[in-house]
Amino acid sequence: MYDFLFSNYMASKGCEKQLAGLINAILVENNEDNVFNLKIIDNKFLLGKVANNKNCILDLRSKSFDGRVVNIEVQRQGEKYFRRRSHLYISREFSNSAEKGGLERLKSHILINIIDFGFCKNNVISRKFNMIDKTEFNCEYSDCIKIINVNVSAFRNLKAVDFDNPLHCWLLFLDKKSTREMIEMAMSKDENIKIAHEKVEELLKDEAFLHELNKREQADLKYEGEMAYREEKGIKKRY
Repeated sequence: MYDFLFSNYMASKGCEKQLAGLINAILVENNEDNVFNLKIIDNKFLLGKVANNKNCILDLRSKSFDGRVVNIEVQRQGEKYFRRRSHLYISREFSNSAEKGGLERLKSHILINIIDFGFCKNNVISRKFNMIDKTEFNCEYSDCIKIINVNVSAFRNLKAVDFDNPLHCWLLFLDKKSTREMIEMAMSKDENIKIAHEKVEELLKDEAFLHELNKREQADLKYEGEMAYREEKGIKKRY
């Protein structure tokens, strides 16, 4: 689930097959139609900037032949404003697409968050969020914008894995705590997982890629250490 690795075995040219396999496993679980003939959008930067002059960056952007836009964001740790960032990503994508044509051309936009931390009190494996009326009328305002959270930590707590469930197999592949035997079983059930796994192994044999991956991991560890230190100092000041 490391975003730099994920983007290279899922979001680079030639990865359309395994990407469609992962997306469809998630969509089917959430009562959405499959996607076909996915096109991976190379530019992962969203137009416009947010706070501190930083651009919006998605881990993966793709578009199906039926016009639906499906984006993926991988998040291993919880953040204070994670929900707001999700809103920003999908609303920015939606508004950008409106600039390219009339309102009648606007297609459904789906943001898939693959996360590894507790999100709601009822920490389920997969949950879809739409714009709906929460009263007894349960009226949906629009189906143009959807956010789907797929939670690896919730999956990890399952007592039994269903190897006939495509999403379960993909989550076994994504979960760092899965055993080699479990991943091999998942690959035997889904050819697209095997393709993704082979791509990962190919990348990790590339010295230049491995060097870049290690650099990014070290930078992340440094940042996390600095944040933990600041939090600790802040707690001491309050008391």
